[in-house]
Amino acid sequence: MVEMSLDEAKQLVEQLKLFAQPQRLMILDALLQHGALAVGELESRTGIGQPTLSQQLGTLRRSNLIVPRRESRTIYYSLQSEDEALRVRILIGLLKGDKGLLSATHEIADKLGTKSTKRKDQILREEGAQFAFVQTTQPQRRF
Repeated sequence: MVEMSLDEAKQLVEQLKLFAQPQRLMILDALLQHGALAVGELESRTGIGQPTLSQQLGTLRRSNLIVPRRESRTIYYSLQSEDEALRVRILIGLLKGDKGLLSATHEIADKLGTKSTKRKDQILREEGAQFAFVQTTQPQRRF
């Protein structure tokens, strides 16, 4: 894995800011749970008032997390893609401490082509995800 550059870190911070707003998280969670929803359905499911809902939907749409689809006078919103839905599910799961996240982690690993059976077995035994580890090649000296 290559170390992150400052530009990459800044870009990730901007993406994380999308999730740092309660109404946006509620909207994304509703879309994740129920699929495409009309604006009125989103309003009733989340309890977010129309002006705030429109503002947050616009922010999510401009960030390409969600996409609109018009049917007559009704606009339906859905997550932009299955990959985006998976990212949202994982991030919300991480934030909520969801134990079901393990299966989502396996989906991503399979989708990315990471087929390390040893790694999956290790994760299953530990019942949690291992995000990073440090391996030293020389013993550390004590002074």
